Amino acid sequence: MMALSIQKAGLPDVDSITTLLNEATAQLHQKGIMQWEYPWDPAQIKAEIQKGWVWSAKEKSVLVGTFSLRPLPLAPWLPGGSGPDEQWYLYRLALLPEWQGKELGRELLRFACDLARNAQKNLYLDCWAGNTALRKIYSSSGFDTIGIFPEENYEICVFSYRFDR
Repeated sequence: MMALSIQKAGLPDVDSITTLLNEATAQLHQKGIMQWEYPWDPAQIKAEIQKGWVWSAKEKSVLVGTFSLRPLPLAPWLPGGSGPDEQWYLYRLALLPEWQGKELGRELLRFACDLARNAQKNLYLDCWAGNTALRKIYSSSGFDTIGIFPEENYEICVFSYRFDR
């Protein structure tokens, strides 16, 4: 296992995170996985960094991964009712293509789960329902499948992680 430094991203990270997301998204699209739109808007990344939602994963000061974590408002697939900030949404978890397949994604998932457990928040994430490999990773990393739900022109598979396990 590599020595990753995982911390909240800062404004100096905007360009490197945008580049990383563009590289990861281009690779997904080449595989026929249309999970994200391309290219990423640096202004969106900057705004979310300013809100404290974006995390960076660096190996020897080189950005190799990122994820975002924000309060989850009401969503049609949430079980029961909930108010603002009662749960978190984990999204945009990405690694540079050359760093994939080294268990770093699972390390980022574990880190996010630890944050949720420490804050006593349930954690939700989703992916394109057709991405069976990613669905297996989430299921084997302690996430429970809530179900498959329609979006505008595709379906997502939603997962949950309960902090009180």
